[in-house]
Amino acid sequence: MSRKRPAVACLVLGAVIMLTGCASAAPAEAPPATVTPIAGSQVPRLELTDRAIQRLGVKTQPVREMAGAAGPGTAGAREVIPYSAVVYDTDGSTWTYVNTAARTYVRQPIRIAAIQGDIAILSAGPPAGAAVVTVGAAELLGTEYNISGEE
Repeated sequence: MSRKRPAVACLVLGAVIMLTGCASAAPAEAPPATVTPIAGSQVPRLELTDRAIQRLGVKTQPVREMAGAAGPGTAGAREVIPYSAVVYDTDGSTWTYVNTAARTYVRQPIRIAAIQGDIAILSAGPPAGAAVVTVGAAELLGTEYNISGEE
């Protein structure tokens, strides 16, 4: 009996090695999000797969210039974003996620001059035309800080 056990052990070990080899040959699914440091910044770049964007329902809107502002590029011009694009850090700092390239998002600091209904009037932030995340920003913040939301 003792002679059969080493043979069985060898067969089992051989099967495990073969299965492991097969498993590693299968293409691995890309992670839903990749967090990449940006040189010279403490804020990373988030790159999401198309599926992750779809599952989160990420939506963006362009930053607009406030109606009645002094004009583009002037000191009196103010940009506005939907209030849903505003995210708060643990210390109360205000931010927004800007869609900087296809499937790529970067958190940028903003200063809010006023909130009027569902609009945030900015005294500092991304320029008019920049696409800010209006749906899914909280999930992006959780991704950036590696908060899974699962227990």
